Parts: sequence; structure tokens; C-alpha cells
Amino acid sequence: MIGLVIISSILLAGCGSLEGTVAEKTGASFILEVESDDARQAPTQEIFMTDHTEFLGAASSFEQLEEGDRVKVTPFDTTPDIPYFLASRVVVE
Repeated sequence: MIGLVIISSILLAGCGSLEGTVAEKTGASFILEVESDDARQAPTQEIFMTDHTEFLGAASSFEQLEEGDRVKVTPFDTTPDIPYFLASRVVVE
């Protein structure tokens, strides 16, 4: 029981927002070069869009997002069963 609580806490702690630079765009996702001081954080993260992803700042839609844009991505609150990062909000500088 205690082990489950510890694992859940670690997983939830890793669900914060990500900041970085858009390295590549695909049809429904983009690769983010992540800026982090945490050595456990992978240097890149694939970010997936949904119909409910909100864009703010210099780009108001996924189509306007460009490689090289600096962004802050906030995820949807999902369960650990979902193995990918679903963007709730993308703020483009």
C-alpha cells in the first residue's frame, strides 16, 4: 500500500508543465526540446494535441505553431495508464 502511494506521488509530480522549443511538427503532435534541470527528464518529449487543446500567445492554433517557437505546455490531467503527453494548453512566446 505504501509503495503504491509513493509511486503515485512520483508519477503525479512528473505531470507538471513543460517548457522548451518546438523542434519538429507532425500531423497531430510536435517534438519539444525540453528545458529542465532534472537529469531524469528526457531531452525531448512528443506533445499530442486534442480537439480541446487551447493555444495562447503568438500562435492561436496548431497550424500557426512553427519549429523554433518557444512554448510552455500544460498537460491534461490524465491517469498514469496514458503513456503520452496530451496538451491542454500551449502558450507560445
